[in-house]
Amino acid sequence: MRGHRRWFVAVLVALFMAGGAGVAPVAVADVGTAATCTNPRYSDKDPGVGSLRSGLSRAPIRKGPNEGCGVVDYAYFHNDIYYHCYVRNAAGNTWSHVRAYDRFTGQSVNGWIWDGNLDDAGALKYC
Repeated sequence: MRGHRRWFVAVLVALFMAGGAGVAPVAVADVGTAATCTNPRYSDKDPGVGSLRSGLSRAPIRKGPNEGCGVVDYAYFHNDIYYHCYVRNAAGNTWSHVRAYDRFTGQSVNGWIWDGNLDDAGALKYC
């Protein structure tokens, strides 16, 4: 009976260890994906102007066209958002490079904004 118990415990330990080893690479891959931030070339090709979609008070403007890129600043509901061009990122989402102009302060910020945050889906010209 003791031999069977040792075998059973050994199998449980092996299964537990195998399950834990299978989880670790996924966690590492997720961290690596979030850490990557591309910054494609852009130029001012689109004369369009837009604003945030209805219901949003602000949306992040990022250093690159994906959620893993750092936030430069925010576009606010009262900003005029001047489009430069757009790209499609690795996840298949479109992002526009923009200049958000604050009508009250006269200040501007440049960067990438996810097109889903815009009232008209963003720039029409590809970067």
